[in-house]
Amino acid sequence: MLKNAAPEDPSIGKIPHLSTEELKSEFWGKNALIIGGTRGVGFGSALAIATAGADVTIVGRSIRSGSLALDKLRSASQTNERKDQEIKFIQGDLGTVQSSNNLVKTIVTKKQEKFDFLIVSAATFPDWSAPLLNEEGFDKSFAIAVLGRFIIYKNMHRFMSSKGARVLNVLASGMKKVSPLDRELASGNRTVSTLFEGMFTFSLGNELMQIALEEKLQQLSKNRITMVSTHPGILKTDLHRGQGLWLDALEFIVVSLIGVSEEDCGIKQASILVSKQLHENHLSYVDQFSIGRLASDSLLEQKEEHLEWLWSMFKSRIGV
Repeated sequence: MLKNAAPEDPSIGKIPHLSTEELKSEFWGKNALIIGGTRGVGFGSALAIATAGADVTIVGRSIRSGSLALDKLRSASQTNERKDQEIKFIQGDLGTVQSSNNLVKTIVTKKQEKFDFLIVSAATFPDWSAPLLNEEGFDKSFAIAVLGRFIIYKNMHRFMSSKGARVLNVLASGMKKVSPLDRELASGNRTVSTLFEGMFTFSLGNELMQIALEEKLQQLSKNRITMVSTHPGILKTDLHRGQGLWLDALEFIVVSLIGVSEEDCGIKQASILVSKQLHENHLSYVDQFSIGRLASDSLLEQKEEHLEWLWSMFKSRIGV
């Protein structure tokens, strides 16, 4: 896996995983928002942060999943003995431009104080066997990974603290870009034909979106927000089932051998989020081994080729 990694960023290096007490010293009494927080990486991160004594608001599509996640988070948070801790759920979806805008409005309306931390891990696995275009004409995986997240980040100054806020974007960062972004696929003019084709286009679109956020909107330095894009690694979870019999069987074997639990992944992500080794008020990349990475040559080539096109899409479909 390290052979497929982008060059190491020596100014970040390897980020250590923090102990329970160290996490408490970073999160106690703070306020965190986790979009995609009912399952997978998002839930594991919410669990680590709630156990460390922060107020936590999780966002998810399903009320039932949200209720189950709330019960688990509240049970875990009882061990930290913080009496005034708040654990909340907001129903929301990044699947369309409209639903993403609605989620922003809901967050802004419901917040009582601004968030110190934001984690976005919401995603859906591309499925070439039954490709799904949303009502706006985009593949739903691309809509969530790129368009929906862009809307959240474009508006995050409305609900994030202006005093050293931190954002963790979870998708597939720190790797070389081994396949080009497919504009036809990204714009919804054709559907996914292979699993990996979709994965590469959506993860590339996500990283180009973050570059646009920093360079064109200057959203990070202007609002004193530190953002880190991370690779979650392989989780022991059932989130990716239904991709075909042989892929399901292969995934089961791989996940069983090298997958990590939601809890362990959450501790890793929480440790990265508060690390002093990140680039303050700028964008950092950290891989699945918690090693800081630079933008790869292939990502920079994709930036030169596709960033203006992607930015034009943002302006025409979303408005900037």
